[in-house]
Amino acid sequence: MVKRIILMGFICLTTLSFGVALAGPNLTPGKWEITTETEMPGMPMTSPPVTQTQCMDQGDLVPQSGGTGQECQISDIQVSGDTVSWKIVCSGQGGQMEGTGQITYSGDHMEGSMNMVIKAAGMQIKNKIRGRRIGACD
Repeated sequence: MVKRIILMGFICLTTLSFGVALAGPNLTPGKWEITTETEMPGMPMTSPPVTQTQCMDQGDLVPQSGGTGQECQISDIQVSGDTVSWKIVCSGQGGQMEGTGQITYSGDHMEGSMNMVIKAAGMQIKNKIRGRRIGACD
């Protein structure tokens, strides 16, 4: 009898843990306004912030950058609590770039960063990312 109770407790705990792991970050699905600020260490100027909108849900957790003239591939998406991290490789006119990003969701807000390296120039680019949910998707 005691073994049966322990086994049932273990099964319930395992099921609960698995359900929490599948729940994903605290992201309110919908249309998001995402602002990216870019800085290049060693450069005197910071480019103006870029703001765009994107529909986001638990199946689309990585904010997309816009207007870069690059084609990017996102891989190795990891979720830990409310934080999503990823790897990114881009190619285009500016040459190949690669890096990593991380976003933490808080319901209808997000905040994070993405660090990139332009391979040919050995130049680093740091992006600060902020976002907020602005409504339902069209």
